[in-house]
Amino acid sequence: VRSYILSAFPVEFLNQMQNMLGDEYPAFLLAMDEPPSLALRLNPLRANAAEAAAPFIEENVPWAEHGRYLKPGARPGAGIAHAAGAFYIQEASAMAPVALLDPQPGERVCDLCAAPGGKTTQIAGRMGGVGFLLSNEYSPKRAKILSRNVERLGIANALVTNETPQRLAQRLPGFFDRV
Repeated sequence: VRSYILSAFPVEFLNQMQNMLGDEYPAFLLAMDEPPSLALRLNPLRANAAEAAAPFIEENVPWAEHGRYLKPGARPGAGIAHAAGAFYIQEASAMAPVALLDPQPGERVCDLCAAPGGKTTQIAGRMGGVGFLLSNEYSPKRAKILSRNVERLGIANALVTNETPQRLAQRLPGFFDRV
């Protein structure tokens, strides 16, 4: 492990990870020294998304139904398919929370810290346009970015808000099936 990895994190964090991971801590440090795995997520709300992304894809992300690892050197964000919402560029590890959340069509789901929209668009894809998705972002500037991504990916059952989680909880107690 290169020394800059150890200096890149607060000592308290590294100690916490060592306590939590035990024997797996050295593998964690080695993983932190590796370049990130670049990926994208196909948009099931767009026809022909898989065909549009095919030139960039190397293999499937095991925990994300529509997740795909990118070929080395692939630049999918520079093309028309990205602009048309065929896919969302997202690190593979960021796809895991929605896989665990397991949103279903017809449910009411809230994404509280939704910008720039990776998890929101993944939730929407799993809901298949059926149900209600509230995508909240406290920062007005980031909420605009979120709105653009929701629109670009063709999500019709989402509402983007710019509110504090506390006020949403006060106004919508018990409303959501998943948060």
